[in-house]
Amino acid sequence: MLKMTLKGGDVMEVAVGTTVDALCRDISMGLYRNACAARVDGQVVDLRTELTEDAAVEILTFDDLDGRKAYWHTASHIMA
Repeated sequence: MLKMTLKGGDVMEVAVGTTVDALCRDISMGLYRNACAARVDGQVVDLRTELTEDAAVEILTFDDLDGRKAYWHTASHIMA
């Protein structure tokens, strides 16, 4: 089991290989619906990223600058 330290300091245990979106669903369905990306140990990652070691995880929404950037990046691919 891996220990994910969330933004507020709470720690969640997940299995190796759990994706960020699965972690997000376990936290809250409302957060999952609004998630654009995540920051894992300071690095912005896709929601499909698998967690393979203990880490600090912050779920990013459109309210976060990096969340907006991820949203815009994805939208640009869809529009192309």
